[in-house]
Amino acid sequence: MKQFPVPKNEQARLQLLHDLELLDSAPEPIFDHIVALVRKVFAADAAFISLIDERRQWFKANVGLPFDETPREHAFCSHVVSSGATLVVTDAQCDPRFQNNPYVDCKGGIRGYAGAAVTLNEDHHIGTLCVVTQTPRTFTEAEIQQLETLARWVALTIEEHYELANYRAERDLLAQGPMCMVVWRVEPSVGLSYVAENAQRVLGYPSEYLLREDIRYESIVHPEDRGELLTRMQRLIDGHEDVLEMDYRVIQPTADGQQIKWVHHFARVDRGAQQEVLRIRGYLTDDSKGKALELELQETNQNFELALTAGELFTWSWLIPTNRLMVSDSWRRRMGYHDRPPGSFDWFTCVHPADQKLLRVAIEQHLKGQTPRFEVRFRMRHHDGHYLWLHSVGRLVEEDTEFGPAKMTGIHHDITSEVEKANYLKQQSSLLKLISYVQHEFMLAKDFRDVCDHALPELMKVTASGVGLVGELAEASVSPTQLKVHGLQLEDDAEHTHTGLEESAASIQVMISGAVAEAALQQGEPQLCHAEVSALDMRLSPELLPRLRNALLLPLHFKQEVVGVLLLGNRDEPYQPHHIELLRPILDTLGTLLHVRRMEEERLVALERLRKMATTDELTGVANRRVFWEAVTSRYDEFMRYNVPMSVAIIDLDHFKQINDTYGHAAGDKVLRQFCEIVKTQLRDLDLLGRLGGEEFAILLPYTVEAEATKALERIRKHLSETPIVLPEQALQITFSAGITQLGPQDTLLDHWLARADEALYRAKALGRNQCVTAPAAD
Repeated sequence: MKQFPVPKNEQARLQLLHDLELLDSAPEPIFDHIVALVRKVFAADAAFISLIDERRQWFKANVGLPFDETPREHAFCSHVVSSGATLVVTDAQCDPRFQNNPYVDCKGGIRGYAGAAVTLNEDHHIGTLCVVTQTPRTFTEAEIQQLETLARWVALTIEEHYELANYRAERDLLAQGPMCMVVWRVEPSVGLSYVAENAQRVLGYPSEYLLREDIRYESIVHPEDRGELLTRMQRLIDGHEDVLEMDYRVIQPTADGQQIKWVHHFARVDRGAQQEVLRIRGYLTDDSKGKALELELQETNQNFELALTAGELFTWSWLIPTNRLMVSDSWRRRMGYHDRPPGSFDWFTCVHPADQKLLRVAIEQHLKGQTPRFEVRFRMRHHDGHYLWLHSVGRLVEEDTEFGPAKMTGIHHDITSEVEKANYLKQQSSLLKLISYVQHEFMLAKDFRDVCDHALPELMKVTASGVGLVGELAEASVSPTQLKVHGLQLEDDAEHTHTGLEESAASIQVMISGAVAEAALQQGEPQLCHAEVSALDMRLSPELLPRLRNALLLPLHFKQEVVGVLLLGNRDEPYQPHHIELLRPILDTLGTLLHVRRMEEERLVALERLRKMATTDELTGVANRRVFWEAVTSRYDEFMRYNVPMSVAIIDLDHFKQINDTYGHAAGDKVLRQFCEIVKTQLRDLDLLGRLGGEEFAILLPYTVEAEATKALERIRKHLSETPIVLPEQALQITFSAGITQLGPQDTLLDHWLARADEALYRAKALGRNQCVTAPAAD
């Protein structure tokens, strides 16, 4: 026997096989079900899923073979793995490749074989899905296609298992990160049922300690915060709050006494089908640094006047009667207006529109004596267009006895850096909660549209965007520039009319083009558009979006492959590079969910295809023999229980062999298909037409007595005689013979009923064909 063949990419194939960790793994029900199904569908003596490593063929699932592995040199499947092509052996004893194979020469050895490659990553053939018979066996083209479809299902299942293992590994990695996950049980009493192993680092207590029955979680919380935490947890359990989010102090024992650590606590309730509380999931992060910064900012605000001499401050004076605002030279330089003469323009016009009312109210309250000083935070536009955050403090220093307030003086403190840091931390926290939410919801509902409906408004809120879109990139074989829109949000005052578009966005297919779109989708690079986006930069067809004053176009990746895009636009201020880094975790999450969604769709399509193959006749599309006999058996049981009338007719097309001999099998197949279409138009919805084999068909007519069944068959026979079947050569007049009988009380066995219909069919043929003969049921 020849040495076994080896594929060109053998090393890469073996590396992938070992990475999957399938070899010598425990049995898995899904693979056992697949081989059992294959053995049944193909009526084979054995079926198995094989994996080929360096020296052997190992069976991941096996039904019908008495061993778990064979040497690789004896494996038929080595030929499939080498070429990737489906291998069919009609009789192994007549095939030079396998004549001396010990698994062929032995008693009950292999004679018939068909194996299809289990392929990952397009050309890595790690194994096969095979059927084996102990007698010579010819496999039809349809059977080979079925086997190849089932092999693709095996490959998809292996890929899904591999992705699940990666997900679990990522979850374990999260358990080592800065966030500690905890779970509270509710019944019979509230207590911790799970604490991540990183609790020591986040909370200062090991998970084993917190899970002890005699330890309550609130015992580690500072007494001043304990009551609020318990109250908020109870409100969460009672359904008065959807989520719990708060900061509190945790007391940690030390060698010298104790220390305080601030914890940020986010929790939500898992509910059952009846809205009962199942558990509470909590996510805890060490917020000591952020809280220290917050307390520091509060202290800075409270003692602002004392800190003026230590910080970089900018003075201003407002001459109220003339509405002239004088600012320091250092402030004009900071704002980019150093080329403007003092008092040459209205500084109030530089205030952010959203803050102008707040600023005016603070001024009026101080001028009316309602506040001891003027103090407010607001944004002011820099000369280049971006905004700075200011903490401004002032007092009324002059009054005119006749005209009232005359002059206010004060200082500006640039707090942009502090605000941006605080906002960034807040945005990170929001995105972390968003990631947790979308992953949780997607795992429950598997609906990516629901994910977009929740995530897109949140992402627009975090980035202060007016427009948002999430699209899935079509596979390259379809179109590299086609997007399926899953989420769309538009600003209320858009220039275009988009009535109802958001609600129907899930079904919209658009083409995207332009240099910016190409860089994002084809090169996988994030794109910042500071200025207006032109049609040359990016265009959607049909056009869904209003004019974009600026935009952020971010590709969604899965394993370095671009699977979609997130578009944000029309921000009041330009997008910055830090927005890309801020959004990167949610981009990876959305990319992964898009991939999972696509894999789920492919799996469902494969299952539906398999279901169709198993229940319908491939040529005619009517019920196959197995499904028809199952229906007959079910109706027979119904009759025996309730004594309802039902009849069956067995039909044979007259002189069908002559059609095949004269016009060929292709014409014969067309006749069979058109015959079925004609018959179905004459049947009721509850009647069932099935193909028993060749040109033999049967009709089950539930709730139908013998006389009505005969009328129905005569109607069909007459309609068929009046409806010629058109072939390329000519039109044929087709007739059939039928045997009809009603199920009777003496038919204690199903075979009695069906045999009577068969006998009637033979009489119809003997009487000259093209007629229906009835066999009365015995009383």
